Amino acid sequence: MKGGIKKFQVALVALLACIGVWGCGNNTTFKWEDRSAPRVVSLVDDSLALLYNRRSYKKCDEGVGPLGYDDCIEGGSNDGLYLANYRKKQPIYWGDTLDYSVSFMRGFFRDSSVIFLMDDKRKFGFWKIGEKPTNVKSLKWVAPCNGYDGAKHTRFRPWKNGNVLLIGTKGCDYAVLDTSTGNVNQLTMDGEYAWLDECEDATYLDGDEICLKAIYEDGRYGVRLYKNGRKTDSLVWENANWSIVSEDNVKIIGGKWFLLDHPTRLLDGKSNPLNGWNLNIINPLNPVTPMIRMDKIYSSFIDSVGSEIKYDVDDDLYVVEGR
Repeated sequence: MKGGIKKFQVALVALLACIGVWGCGNNTTFKWEDRSAPRVVSLVDDSLALLYNRRSYKKCDEGVGPLGYDDCIEGGSNDGLYLANYRKKQPIYWGDTLDYSVSFMRGFFRDSSVIFLMDDKRKFGFWKIGEKPTNVKSLKWVAPCNGYDGAKHTRFRPWKNGNVLLIGTKGCDYAVLDTSTGNVNQLTMDGEYAWLDECEDATYLDGDEICLKAIYEDGRYGVRLYKNGRKTDSLVWENANWSIVSEDNVKIIGGKWFLLDHPTRLLDGKSNPLNGWNLNIINPLNPVTPMIRMDKIYSSFIDSVGSEIKYDVDDDLYVVEGR
């Protein structure tokens, strides 16, 4: 942990020395850009969410090409994590930033923590509300699992014994990350875990292995809940359906919460009033009351009367001192 972070910090210090100074070396320039708009990492409970953002930069080597053009690299660092209320906008409860870069795994939540990968995707760690990142370890892929497959494909979810379930890695559909060693081993889809096949998402919740499967049927859509291999609950809507090629309609977003992406239109062609991402409780399998919706890019919430709840970079997000 310390070695990797120190190497990054040394490189970052060199870049920081260039801020506002045109001519790092003889031809290099470095400039910080604005912080990015916040995104939701996970939901903590029925009113609190963890948001993240980062500060972008642009580094250019001037006139290095054969025709004298600039060679520029754009990146991001100084990642921030913030605890905010998503039912009613108010000042954030806690916020902090890092002097290095990480990649947050959306939807992971346990003990007020999120999981992240270091910028090279070879190490993982946890960041708990009120603390700095800890427990950074190397990922050790055990064949046939052979790597992280990007934020849109691999999902990280709480699993038994304090471990993490990885869904959609390179080489295997399901794997378990042993958080004590960093080993990533395949979770085979036969025998005990055959029921995990065709899960849209899965996790470990309140002592149960949970699987959510999407319903694709003529004239109806929804989600079914499986606990420890047994179907226990369903949530179904009539007079509409997802396309059979639709993907990622169900996503666990933290704790006991998942998002369900409703179809755009009903069977008669009229607009579906539930169109878009809606927040639901996993167990029991019911919508949240009053209804809370999220935008497509997870940057704001819409309450039951249509009012947007959004936190802005300049005015709302800051590092809380003395906490």
